Parts: sequence; C-alpha cells; structure tokens
Amino acid sequence: MKSVLFSRFFILLPWILIVIIMLDVDTRRPALPLTPRPYFSPYAGGRGGARPPLRRGGPGRGSERRNESGPPRAPPLPTIYAITPTYSRPVQKAELTRLANTFRQVAQLHWILVEDAAARSELMRTTRKVSVWPVGLVGGRRYERPLVENGKVVGWYTGWRADRPFAIDMAGFAVSLQVILSNPKAVFKRHGSQPGMQESDFLKQITTVEELEPKASNCTKVLVWHTRTEKVNLANEPKYHLDTVKIEV
Repeated sequence: MKSVLFSRFFILLPWILIVIIMLDVDTRRPALPLTPRPYFSPYAGGRGGARPPLRRGGPGRGSERRNESGPPRAPPLPTIYAITPTYSRPVQKAELTRLANTFRQVAQLHWILVEDAAARSELMRTTRKVSVWPVGLVGGRRYERPLVENGKVVGWYTGWRADRPFAIDMAGFAVSLQVILSNPKAVFKRHGSQPGMQESDFLKQITTVEELEPKASNCTKVLVWHTRTEKVNLANEPKYHLDTVKIEV
C-alpha cells in the first residue's frame, strides 16, 4: 500500500510544481504597454521566419528613423522549471528519453532530474554502412544484443530464434543512406516474410554479419528501447543471468 501511495505521489509531484511555478511567474510578468504601434512577436515566425515590415508615414528621413528603431521587443518568455524525481526500474531510461524528447519542444524550459543512481547515461552516433546495438525491453527479455568478440559480431543474445541470420530487433540497427542508394533493389518486405524474419530478409540484401559495426561500447550498453504504453513483458527473461556481461537497462 505504501509503495502505491509513494508512486502516485512521485507521479503527481512534478506537475504540481509546474503549475505552482507557472502561476507565480504569470502574476509577476509585466503587462504589455498600451500603444497603437504594431507588435510583432519574435517567436511567431519561428526560426528564420521573416518579420513583417513596419509601414508608417510617408517617405522621408523621419520615416527611415522610425523604421530603424523598429517595433518594441517582446518581453522574454518566463522559464518553466520542471522537476522529475525518478528511480531505477526496467522502463526508467526509456520513459525518461521519451520525456526528454517531449521537453525539447518547449521553449525556456529548465528540466531538473532527481535520480536515485550513482551514474548517468550516454548516447551513440556514426554509422559507415550498417551498425548494430542492444535493444531494451524486447522479445520478452530485459534486452537483446549482438554478441561481439574483437570488435566483430559473432552471435546473438536473444530470447527467440537465435538461429535467424540477423537475430535483431527493428530498433537495433541503422543503415547508411549511401548503402540504400547503392542497393536500389533492396526492399523491406511488409508481406512475404516469415514472422520475425523481416529484419533478416532486409539486411541480407545489403550486408553480412561480418560487416556489421557494433556500437554502444561493443554492444554492452542499452541506449534504445522497444517500448509501448503498457506493462513491460519479461516472460522470456531467464531466471538466472545467462549473458556474459552485465548490462543496465
């Protein structure tokens, strides 16, 4: 019962704080001056948006001076402070990543993340041809990943059909655009592939297992998750740890 109350408290806390901060900022925000001059918000046009020209009066030096001064600048947007307390659980990183991508769309937002952990997460980048990495919360397991030895993929840690040519999830690989352009006949089949074989049928057309580029520290870190808005399914998770490395999800 206590755990349920605590979980609900932590879910509601950040939204309560946001509402309190917004109400406080709004009451302190100065009102715009009452003036007949036109007002153009610098945020209305977006990045690179053109501001409408100010047309007032006839030609002359006085008119040019007024145009140079321009309309009044908009007051800066008040900052929203969002506080998110979090704790370790299977979907923690996945949910925080989704929330971070949402917050990126909000101007003037300062996100404070209070995490009960000793270390923070990382990201991954470049792909020359076809790169691969672990995927969290997939196949009924906490994660699936390519097995890597000496920088090369040699097998697959998966809970379902490890005999597949590429026993990998849809979210577990990236393909360079140049590879796609160099293989115009390569297609990803919506129909005609056996269940779970779409990834293998596609990758066989453009690469081999030996050519795969392991990312995420030789496929030992989970930076991508296969999530849905439902309780996570870990039915295929082994009772005892079977992988050769310990990976945080």
